[in-house]
Amino acid sequence: MKLVHLCYAALGIAVARWIFKRQPVQLADPVARFRSSGLL
Repeated sequence: MKLVHLCYAALGIAVARWIFKRQPVQLADPVARFRSSGLL
């Protein structure tokens, strides 16, 4: 099961990096996004 979770984590990181490359402007300042979302 741990190997499966590791694969899911690697896939999630790959998707996150792909999204980061596609939308650099929206993810440039994550702190501001979290504050606007009310998480901080």
